[in-house]
Amino acid sequence: MLAAGNLPLDTAEIDHLTFWRLLRDNIVRTGDEHHALGANVVPEGSFELLLAAMRLGTNLADGLERLAGAARILRPDLGIVVNRRRHLVLQFAPGAVRSVQQALYVELIVVVIHAAICWMTGSVFRPRAIMAAPCAEAGSGAVYALLGTPIQRRGNGVAVHYAAADGARTLSAEAFDLWPTLVFEAYRQLANSATDASAATADQVRARLLMGRVDQATVAREMAISVASLRRRLADEGHRFRDLDREVRQSLARDGIVAGRKTEDIASDLGYSEARSLRRAANRWFGKPPTGLRQMPID
Repeated sequence: MLAAGNLPLDTAEIDHLTFWRLLRDNIVRTGDEHHALGANVVPEGSFELLLAAMRLGTNLADGLERLAGAARILRPDLGIVVNRRRHLVLQFAPGAVRSVQQALYVELIVVVIHAAICWMTGSVFRPRAIMAAPCAEAGSGAVYALLGTPIQRRGNGVAVHYAAADGARTLSAEAFDLWPTLVFEAYRQLANSATDASAATADQVRARLLMGRVDQATVAREMAISVASLRRRLADEGHRFRDLDREVRQSLARDGIVAGRKTEDIASDLGYSEARSLRRAANRWFGKPPTGLRQMPID
């Protein structure tokens, strides 16, 4: 691809937009959307059919489930499934990542699907968290950095977590025949606003809190630092662990309430012993009970 793009083979880095162009030109040149990473060619136009399936959804959650259903026919190698138990999670099976090149390819698929989501919902936002298998290769996660979302390196496969409330976002995609240009525009906006996903300690803490109820000692252990170091790093960024914990609780509570989840289920996820405790917390945080939040518009 570098040679075909008139770039030196010893190029150390390329920017995200050049990367997109190289991949797009390679698909046009070879007719293979999988870039020769599998035994079978994936014909050009397959991804367009996945996006067309997603576009038929009544909202983002339904659209992603339709995309996953289409992928079982068109791209079974990706092993895409959608989980809606707590967050809205887009998962790729461990078998989709068997080499460094395939890991990079899945990164690209994740980011392009997210760019398509931004286009179809008419808003540039980011996932709550990304979970991906550990990888020591240089450049690993470089494409994920476009999303500005902390990456948790554990387990197998890839899981992209969206807020439950994001699932209610309305999908609309005018001029669908122009999708390559329009999705690229969303990708360009992501590239222009990209931040280092691993820089902020506070972002890493938020990501772990969003994944489930964990205490300060557990977070420090997962980040391979001491509790004292965690406190010091957070203080240097102007944060305290308990404030981040409260912030995440408020965000998860609001997302769950607005998405219409049962108060009892939200309370259980947030570690409350009963729904009454969540109702009191909602009144304290938002100035109204859960029933008063359910009709709030999605930001």
